[in-house]
Amino acid sequence: MSPPETPPRSPHPNPKSSPSKSSVDSICSAVAAKLAENNLSAAAAIVHQALDGSALTNTTRFQLFERSIVDFLRRGDVMRAAMLYSRMTREGYIPSIALRIQMHIVKLAELSVTEDQIFELLSEAFGNPTFDEAGLRDILRTIVEGLNASTDLVRRIVDRFLHTRGSGYKLSGGTVTFLLHVHRKAGDNQGVECWSTYASPSPRPSPPAPEDAPLDPVAYPYATLLDDLTATQPSFSVYKWALDHTQAKHTKPDLPFFNALLAHEVSRRKYDVVFAIYRLLMEKRSKAVVPQAQTFAPVFRAIHRLSCSHRYRRMHGIRVPENMPSSRSVYRDMLTCHIEATNGNPRKPSPALDRTVLHRALRTFMARHDYAAAYTVVRAFWYFPSAVGLPSMATYRIVYASILGRVRTQYPQIAARLQAGLDADSVWTYRFLGMRDLPPEVQGRIALDLSMVHRVMRVGTDPRLSVKFVPAPDYTQPQTEEERLRTLLGDLSFLGEREIDAHEFHARGMPAPLELTGVKPVPEKQTYSVLPLERVLRRAIAAELPSTCGPLVKPVSAAIVEAKNEMVVEWQSYAT
Repeated sequence: MSPPETPPRSPHPNPKSSPSKSSVDSICSAVAAKLAENNLSAAAAIVHQALDGSALTNTTRFQLFERSIVDFLRRGDVMRAAMLYSRMTREGYIPSIALRIQMHIVKLAELSVTEDQIFELLSEAFGNPTFDEAGLRDILRTIVEGLNASTDLVRRIVDRFLHTRGSGYKLSGGTVTFLLHVHRKAGDNQGVECWSTYASPSPRPSPPAPEDAPLDPVAYPYATLLDDLTATQPSFSVYKWALDHTQAKHTKPDLPFFNALLAHEVSRRKYDVVFAIYRLLMEKRSKAVVPQAQTFAPVFRAIHRLSCSHRYRRMHGIRVPENMPSSRSVYRDMLTCHIEATNGNPRKPSPALDRTVLHRALRTFMARHDYAAAYTVVRAFWYFPSAVGLPSMATYRIVYASILGRVRTQYPQIAARLQAGLDADSVWTYRFLGMRDLPPEVQGRIALDLSMVHRVMRVGTDPRLSVKFVPAPDYTQPQTEEERLRTLLGDLSFLGEREIDAHEFHARGMPAPLELTGVKPVPEKQTYSVLPLERVLRRAIAAELPSTCGPLVKPVSAAIVEAKNEMVVEWQSYAT
């Protein structure tokens, strides 16, 4: 069984929290026995077999990787060491700086670099505060046993290490004993005399670690979230392990930590982890700390990714986890946190709601063709103006680009059904555009150009709800030879010079079609009306209804009310 994928972690586990090393010791003893027999293949097989099993914890896997790679390096078996090193990094472990330097030195040795070049490399590495004496000993063993380095290079390396640690630093007894062994083996009597008289500091007992005071559950409601996450599913224990062994001091499992973890796991497509963390963030929130917009944005992003077609998910190996919440419930959670953060006065701004996360939610609902939910999101511009402001060009592009994209995707289906003499009324685009009102000979000649953009945008100018055909001006005729050539090259800038009146849209607080498509620039902070977005979304809802449903107002309103009941919280009860 392949080991579970793990996130990047600290290269130096805390020995106090590490499990027993007996399993690693026994494996390394078996490896050492095979290496002594010069049976390198069998030694590597022992390591890989242990890593393929499930008996090792995260800490012991890290230790086995480090020790076995160093053993193969000392034997001069760079190939097998490199294979283990590659597997270690693939599984998400970050090798210690000493091991990274050793691998780099071996690669340099294969290029026949000089001892001076190796010395310069190590001089730079000693500037890293995490480089300790254990790393120094490992590197010295590698260059002495694997590269047959001279004792002069060893002396220079040790002197430079001491220089970077300050004048009062003393090497430990273990390091001095190792240096004595190296110089005796090399026959360097002067070096032996030097290190035999070196005064190491007397070992002092480590002071007992102060017990951390328990964190205030109101100020730090997420202090035990990783423990709870591990309890729900043991495979999540890697996240608790990663936090326990982080090198950053005073790291608390607070909300910013989990926001970053959510975004990281979305990028790795670990959606089950994303939703598990999100559920606990909502359950364990307190009056002082509630999830923020940066919490909900990656959750909506994950749901949006999982909204793609079944064929796309199958091709890319994307599975919808069983614990995925509905997009409507996530939106309701976001409003709940916004209301809690504002003490029941949602017209005030709060960290839980802003225009960016509202756009993320709107994009998710549009991708799922949940137009009633999208309508409810758009209504937030009425209810929470201090938090989200007014619709921007980005808001309009999210809504209209999604609708026009669906029209463009389904339009070939309409043409195929019409050509085969079949009824196209089952296709959403056919009903949305009101193509039933057109003669059959005209239905197949509607162009997918800027006229279509104009037609769909015109829906936002009409307060009446209907699915009747909307006429639009011709943006392409007549064309000069130069304009036809520029059209073929994808240059539509000449359309900005055509005298198609934009007043129809500007008078209703909308961008004009040429502005929506980027042909004509608009001021960066330009805002627009909410009403046109509501109108086009109401028509999108109506197009989902069968043609036999009769008057549209009542069923469309019912769909909107249903979405509102699922997504919007009554905030009067939250007022303090």
